[in-house]
Amino acid sequence: MNLTEEKQPDLSNALQADSFSASATATAEMPGSKIVLLAEDEPMIRDLITLFLNNLGYVVHSAENGQDLLEVAGKHASDGFALMITDLVMPKMGGLELASEIRQRYAESRILFVSGYTDDIVILEGRLNARTAFLRKPFNFSALKAKIEGLLDA
Repeated sequence: MNLTEEKQPDLSNALQADSFSASATATAEMPGSKIVLLAEDEPMIRDLITLFLNNLGYVVHSAENGQDLLEVAGKHASDGFALMITDLVMPKMGGLELASEIRQRYAESRILFVSGYTDDIVILEGRLNARTAFLRKPFNFSALKAKIEGLLDA
């Protein structure tokens, strides 16, 4: 099991192509309001998203697939979390199954699906609503920040 928790890689050169604000997203200062769960099987994408979110003031608990992220979420259950970002297509457990498991445990979860595939799979499942959004890969950090803020303000 290859888990990455609170990893802060030095990828500053990779981030120069898309600048972003280091100011934290406005959320209520409640337990877990600055914690993000991240499931992404591509290490470079996972590291870039982690670094970006760290710069926004979030603590990121991440894993390379849904099954491993459920284990990570269980270890940090008492901390709560602001939202979960998950790729749709991953080994062991994909994003839809992960979202279903997370919602069973944490009914009010905010979830952002990311994928290079069509958003039809999410729409067909009836999963997009005020607490669930989709962002198509490739995306820039401004779009990611906007989706996160939209979910947290819902």
